[in-house]
Amino acid sequence: MRFYLVDRIDEAFLGKYVIGRKCVSMSDDIFNEHFPSFPIFPGSLILEGLAQMSGLFFEYMIVQQNLSQKRAALTLVNRMKYRRMVVPGDCLTYRADIKVFYPDEYAVVAVTATCEGKVCAEGELMFGFVDIMDAQMKEQAKRLMEKAFQNAKIIS
Repeated sequence: MRFYLVDRIDEAFLGKYVIGRKCVSMSDDIFNEHFPSFPIFPGSLILEGLAQMSGLFFEYMIVQQNLSQKRAALTLVNRMKYRRMVVPGDCLTYRADIKVFYPDEYAVVAVTATCEGKVCAEGELMFGFVDIMDAQMKEQAKRLMEKAFQNAKIIS
């Protein structure tokens, strides 16, 4: 089962940054267990949302450059700090700013998650790139990318 922790991508400046959003709702499955009497959105899921958005952004840029389609794989989390609790009703704005991007090797982004202008989490993520060999997996990745970026403002 795959779970998505980015509701939408709002803006992408190719080669620079990407901005997305996650609206935290009491209906999110995690709140059945975390914690029933005091729901808190786990920091690990904020990190996962930032990684999903960043990875999709790198995959999108690789395709836009007409390079061989690859899958971004999170390889390192560096200096991740959680500054504020996130609860149902909060709308997180995710931002990833590219620090390094070598499409054949690796990439690094500085990430932040904010709510109403206040930083909830920040850190640095590194990704490696893996060739997608399977045709069905390539098609699935392409559909996911198209859906994620369908309403995004793309700046090139």
